[in-house]
Amino acid sequence: MESALYDSRGGYYHGRKIGEDFYTAPELHSAFGTVLAGELIRRLDLLKQSGVMPPYMLVEMGSGSGRLARDILTAIRSDYAGYLSRIQYVLVERAEGVLLESLIGLSSFGVRVLGYSDLQELPPCSGIFFSNELLDSFPLHLLEKRDGHMREVYVRSSEFELGELSSPELVPSAERLASSLEEGEKASINLEALKWLRLVSRKLKAGTVMSIDYGRRLSHAIPASLKRFRKHWLDDDPLREPGESDLTAGVDFESLIQEGNRLGLKFESYESLGKFLMDRKIMDLLPRGSDLLKFQERNKIKTLFHPEGMGDIYKVLIQRKGC
Repeated sequence: MESALYDSRGGYYHGRKIGEDFYTAPELHSAFGTVLAGELIRRLDLLKQSGVMPPYMLVEMGSGSGRLARDILTAIRSDYAGYLSRIQYVLVERAEGVLLESLIGLSSFGVRVLGYSDLQELPPCSGIFFSNELLDSFPLHLLEKRDGHMREVYVRSSEFELGELSSPELVPSAERLASSLEEGEKASINLEALKWLRLVSRKLKAGTVMSIDYGRRLSHAIPASLKRFRKHWLDDDPLREPGESDLTAGVDFESLIQEGNRLGLKFESYESLGKFLMDRKIMDLLPRGSDLLKFQERNKIKTLFHPEGMGDIYKVLIQRKGC
């Protein structure tokens, strides 16, 4: 999965065409970035009130094409211009060619924009670390129940085979799943998300971690499944078209909450994206008018918060540290 998604010689994210297989929220409409910008500024105000002084870092992890960064900075320049001198915007994107293009495209916004291909390189700082549809694209371990025991699924010569667990870190999840899965059922385990959260905790001195993604607070009886995403269709054959399609699984937010508590990242809230956006007045951004273009734009914005669009599927987890 690591190779299929991220290999520089042909991994999916090095050649992904926006909208061809799926849309992210900022690709759907700039209203998402506008609302998010207001929330970021509000949280920076709270950080200052707690005694943490600027400059502040806005660290977007998994920044991709830079479209969300552009929308956020456009909104800040328009509505919160006084903050431009107090913030530094940081892009973290492992596809270096995509990162370079983003940095060039954002060079005219009047704010210092930094770029890192590895979060490890970022010095510890205060501010807001946020991501949109990052965690669901981390490489996963796949387990299967066979003869009453949990085995790990490996790939050899484009076929699945079963073997022993590759890491002791998988044992707790395997023991839990053994009692809930039926014979032959599979479940994905996202150890990389927990490693990522540990790194974020080390880099964030004070501020907020905001994770936006699809998933849920999984119960032990409802494991996340690995899916392949191609041309806006999902199927459960992850070996088909490696490098040409997205591989993904819903995020287990409960594991992030529990790990965050252990790391000193205090749980603040977990809610649907629809509620998050509605509470922050995204309805005020709906364009008025009866022409076709206004109608199409309204529908795009409504897709962000409507329960049958992104509103219920996507969730927002907010954790705080030192403020």
